[in-house]
Amino acid sequence: MEYRVVVTGIGAIAPNGIGKQSFWDALENGKSGIKRISRFDPSELPCQIAGEIPDFNPYIFIDRKTTRRMARATQFAVAGVKLALEDAGIDVSRINPDDGLITLGISSSAMDFIENQHKILLKHGAGKVSPYGFIAATPNRVIGEIVDILKWKARTLSVTAACASGTDAIGNAFTKVRTGEVRVAIAGAADAILTPLIVAGLASSGLIPSIIDYPERASRPFDMMRCGGIPSEGCGIVILEELNHAISRNAKIYGEIIGYGTSGEISEENPSSGLRNAIRRAMENTGISPSGIDVISAHAPSDPLIDKLETKIIKEIFGKRAYDIPVSSIKSMIGNPLGSAGPFQVIAAMLWFNKNILTPTINYEYPDPDCDLYYVPNKTEKIVVNTALLNCGGLGGTCSALICRRFKE
Repeated sequence: MEYRVVVTGIGAIAPNGIGKQSFWDALENGKSGIKRISRFDPSELPCQIAGEIPDFNPYIFIDRKTTRRMARATQFAVAGVKLALEDAGIDVSRINPDDGLITLGISSSAMDFIENQHKILLKHGAGKVSPYGFIAATPNRVIGEIVDILKWKARTLSVTAACASGTDAIGNAFTKVRTGEVRVAIAGAADAILTPLIVAGLASSGLIPSIIDYPERASRPFDMMRCGGIPSEGCGIVILEELNHAISRNAKIYGEIIGYGTSGEISEENPSSGLRNAIRRAMENTGISPSGIDVISAHAPSDPLIDKLETKIIKEIFGKRAYDIPVSSIKSMIGNPLGSAGPFQVIAAMLWFNKNILTPTINYEYPDPDCDLYYVPNKTEKIVVNTALLNCGGLGGTCSALICRRFKE
């Protein structure tokens, strides 16, 4: 037997807004969260802009003593989980841990903590290194802190699949709720990669552009002048519930997840080439045909090759109808927050269903002949969205897709 899986809670810590309403207002108004890096001096770096969250205050969500032992991504995750649970109106102490799941994607280690402790080691010696350092730097510690704070010993699963990490975390949660293995899941991702070493490494590898000026215009998916993805940070969390469980407590239902597909890539092929398989598998998993998709939330990191390839894959799958399907990229406003990108896409899709508004791809100014679909350029569009395909590519690893739809009893 398969159960229906609905989204009942949202937690967003994004470069262009903290909290559901602030995040939505920014998306609806085409507000970019890309700005000059302020957490450290970026003047020696070729890329000096990012999707940074300078106004995040962890003490709103976590006490000061506990915060000191946490890496930034972990702080994001705890805050996102608390926001999502509050939004869902769920007290996990009332839910049997055997019926629950916490699954998070994280595509990077706690580099802020690691780099800081390495500086302390070199300057002051081993005696000054934090006793929490090793534990805080392990990716699974993100979930460990959430378990400790919630006092909820549910099942746990950490997922690492590059930019697809958060999508896969939600996909795994969806699968376990649909099969009846669990009834409530906390799912999403958190990443905080904005450190001198990471930004320098991304720049030297050619994965991000050398750019200093006009940060709000730098992320421009599908545009002819796009020159590379803009690094970003953040956390997106959703609460998934089995439908009857949600109805029994009179929960607000944002929408429904109905399909999930994932695929590995072959390194000799183009980046994101696994996306074709992921979309096909998501549709097979759903039992939906290409004609049943109303809109597409694109992976589209503003990369010259990847955006072109995604456009090509959409055309292959949807044929002539590809030109009639709106394609929107929220990365135009938030940059590329790695594993958190997929959860942000899910959150945006749920709000599309509720607001009857499709958010734009901003900074689309110069059409690219190789990217010639309708990308909802620069302005929101009033439209009733019933079914959305969400694409997510993982460089050199996993590509994934989710299919969501408007909730109807």
